[in-house]
Amino acid sequence: LLVIAMKSFAGLAGHLSGVSIDWGIALTVTVAAVIGSLIGARLAGRIPQDALRKAFGWFVVVMGVFVLAQQLDPGLWTHPATWAVLGGAASVAVTVRIWRRSRTARPQPIPRVRQDATPR
Repeated sequence: LLVIAMKSFAGLAGHLSGVSIDWGIALTVTVAAVIGSLIGARLAGRIPQDALRKAFGWFVVVMGVFVLAQQLDPGLWTHPATWAVLGGAASVAVTVRIWRRSRTARPQPIPRVRQDATPR
């Protein structure tokens, strides 16, 4: 983490020489981050780890798709092949989700109780 912090600081220092920063926005984001971290610290023990892990995973996926969508050519969104691929991917995702749920929802067989053959 120290190396990452040093590289980040060096990059910021080099970047600051060529740009001006809107300190009002920077302060607002900093205050929001501090408040969010304090709230998150209080809630962290109350939310199950599996739920947090799953929510964070979906957040990363959604943000990745959002960043990718911003990088694509705007004319690509009007092309029919784009919607065909997106529809196919959504169909596969829904099918896999339903299949996984149906596999876990099956009732488990009741184990047989072994009876001893010797009389009491």
